[in-house]
Amino acid sequence: MKNQTKEHADSLVDSQRDQTKVLLAKLFETWRNCDSAYLKLVRQWGISLNTVWALEYISKHPEGVEPAVLADDTHMLRQTITVVLNDLEGRGYLTRGFHATDRRRKIIRLTPVGVTFARRVLDTISKAEIEASANLNQKEQEMLLALSTRFCSAFASHVDNICEGKAEE
Repeated sequence: MKNQTKEHADSLVDSQRDQTKVLLAKLFETWRNCDSAYLKLVRQWGISLNTVWALEYISKHPEGVEPAVLADDTHMLRQTITVVLNDLEGRGYLTRGFHATDRRRKIIRLTPVGVTFARRVLDTISKAEIEASANLNQKEQEMLLALSTRFCSAFASHVDNICEGKAEE
């Protein structure tokens, strides 16, 4: 009798795990579709999502920002940031100046035409996001944020445990 109860419990756990996998697959497909919509939007300017994130960050720091700080704060590889900055600099949207106290370090600032470009890109994206959010009422928007935050936090915690060798086998 004890074995049957354990087998039944294991079966329920397996069934719940399978249902979770199906739901996660649907969630990730939704995220990919959302990414695809963002990509479609930014292609009109010939830029990537990484470029959008860099523009957004640099726009919030008119005093300038170091490339390493930009990479760390946007969670992008430094090599990726270099490619993004090279492209933006080549288009005349930013400058790389010297740091005030350490000439080996660079400070990134948007040029006036870069500020205009960033504003156009970010305002267009923001408008689309706000219009899409209008499909959810205030409580649903708050729930979306809360659930997304909770999932991402738990996922990051589990990833940390895996990377530190603390995960269950």
